[in-house]
Amino acid sequence: MFPVNQIFQLGDKRLRLLWTGKDTAFWIDIDDNKAWPQPIALEDIEQQLISRDLTRIDDPCIESTLREVEEGSMHWDKRENAWAAIKDEIGNPELFYSRERGKAVRRIMERNGITHQTANRLIRRYWQRGMCRNALLPDYNKSGGAGKKRKPSDKKLGRPRSTKSGIGSNITPEFERVFRQVIEAKLLNEKYKSISDAHASALHLIQATNPDLTPFDVPTVEQFRYFYKREYDEVEVLKKQTHPTEFAKDKRPIMGTSTADTLGPGYRYQIDATIGDIYLLAEHDRSKIVGRPVVYVVKDVFSRMITGLYVGFEGPSWVSAMMALANTIDNKVEYCRKFGIEINEADWPVQGLPDSILADKGELNGTKVQAFCEAFGVEIANAPARRGDAKGIVERYFRTVQEQFKPYLAGVVEPELSKKRGGHDYRQDATMTLNEFTEMIIYSVLWHNNHQTLSKYDRCESMPTGVPAVPVQLWNWGIANLTGKLRTAPLDLVQVNLMPHDMATLSDFGMCLFGCFFTCSEALKLGWFHRSDTTRPEKVSIAYDPRNAERIYVRPNNSLKDYWVCELTERSRRFRGMTFWDVWSITREERKADADAKLGSAFTKGKLLEKIESIAAKAESKRPSRQGLGKKDLGMQIRENKLAEKGEERKETAFRPGSTKGEETPGEVIPFNGESEDDYAFPDLSNLLFEDDDEPK
Repeated sequence: MFPVNQIFQLGDKRLRLLWTGKDTAFWIDIDDNKAWPQPIALEDIEQQLISRDLTRIDDPCIESTLREVEEGSMHWDKRENAWAAIKDEIGNPELFYSRERGKAVRRIMERNGITHQTANRLIRRYWQRGMCRNALLPDYNKSGGAGKKRKPSDKKLGRPRSTKSGIGSNITPEFERVFRQVIEAKLLNEKYKSISDAHASALHLIQATNPDLTPFDVPTVEQFRYFYKREYDEVEVLKKQTHPTEFAKDKRPIMGTSTADTLGPGYRYQIDATIGDIYLLAEHDRSKIVGRPVVYVVKDVFSRMITGLYVGFEGPSWVSAMMALANTIDNKVEYCRKFGIEINEADWPVQGLPDSILADKGELNGTKVQAFCEAFGVEIANAPARRGDAKGIVERYFRTVQEQFKPYLAGVVEPELSKKRGGHDYRQDATMTLNEFTEMIIYSVLWHNNHQTLSKYDRCESMPTGVPAVPVQLWNWGIANLTGKLRTAPLDLVQVNLMPHDMATLSDFGMCLFGCFFTCSEALKLGWFHRSDTTRPEKVSIAYDPRNAERIYVRPNNSLKDYWVCELTERSRRFRGMTFWDVWSITREERKADADAKLGSAFTKGKLLEKIESIAAKAESKRPSRQGLGKKDLGMQIRENKLAEKGEERKETAFRPGSTKGEETPGEVIPFNGESEDDYAFPDLSNLLFEDDDEPK
């Protein structure tokens, strides 16, 4: 079976698969402005693929559909108005036939007051560009030719002058040559001039070769600056304007520090969570009881197939719902292999995004998933508050799966027993770890999908009696005979767009999120972290996984397809191996400790100031009178006083390691041969050793 929305290349035509039935499909030429859906036998598609006359290609419209638009903007209004016009008719497969399509177009025209051409254009655009709401976005983003170099002609480019006289001049190749000469000589060096000075030099050279030009016919400083910014990379300019030593010392980015988410299968999924009625043990230390797990299940409404699963300790929240939704497009063979379970693709043949998801009015309400679902054609429906019966299919499975393991496992929740006086604490009976519990849940899911007979399943009118009410049988029959709605999408894009989003600030140290600094090669190449006046955004949109504080994902533009992977810098090395919950806890405690210390420092500083004032007042009270001394006499006196004071200081502060307590009596010196007594003490060399340049010699 071929997935809906697949693009094929047939010669010079690119065709999008719009609908598949049992034997026939419909596709449309996405490049023909007058194209309409054409039928083709599935057997013919298979034969052309085998002969390689037909090939699968990537969706060329993904850049347009993976755009995030701001609510209330012109793009958003255009898309919503277009969708409101066609949404009641576009989902009907009869629209693929011209007679029925004409009736639908007339209903659209009467209901919305639009022309026949407009209705046809909206229907065709929806089919050709991806069959999602974002396919109806206008192409204003392609207007203007931003960043493209224009070829000058006799007519002046740009808006006419409003304040200056004259018409102005285009930047001709001759002017470009002069501009480059001046820029490389005066701006791309260490002693660079200002742009206005460089522009004046360029005008001087232009006038020398074209003396007939007037001041109103030469390029303006704005044109010179635009050329400079367009043709020369900011980082390279900075390197040329700075000495290598100064660049390495003051300009280069510092990243380190010296001290580091029913018409057939896939039409609608239901998602919900429950807390398992069992206590588990730690994976690496079975002596520790770690609590009850959370089980998230995503279930297909038509077939009752379980299409996504999460088992873990993340509470019912957006994080755990995110992982369950990501599992719907994950390869189930690889997923089971992680837990030592070997299966075939036919055992769990589910991998793709649904047409819509029904959830609680909680995790999937008002989150970033809305923009993602619009881009991939997935709709979110939230059940009313306190209405679990609205998701009865998935809710019933929780009771079934717990009834399966409760009689056979230890550590299951027995509240009535524990409430009795002297009742046994069932928590101490826990024996299973999370991996073992997950393995058991996977086996339960595989049995449900492949062998569970749904006694109360309501078959559709076209379903033959020979199809058993087993989820995998219902799934396979529905995919082959009904409108399969599964959509393909890259796993990494789904994961990134399902993550929580926030804004990170930029500085010389990197991108700061929750007190952690991150960097990536793309931002470094743009010069965002150079210590200079280079242009960088104040904030950027990022996606982050709360379970991993070592990595974030930057959204550099409005496309939901593009992202940059950023890692922690050495400045935030202490957060490696942590989650963002750890980061939030640590930084909260640090802010509290710093705030308390700041309050205490105010008291101690007051004591310091009191001591300083006391010492100063005491010194002031002892200040002698110095009247009658001239500047020259005072200078001489200061030098002499300094020498005397220095001598006293040396005597008092000199080191005497071998001295003992008290004064020692020197020995008696006896002269030889009756000679007179001389002084045999060690000579005083302090003047030679410690004399200053300002002392008199």
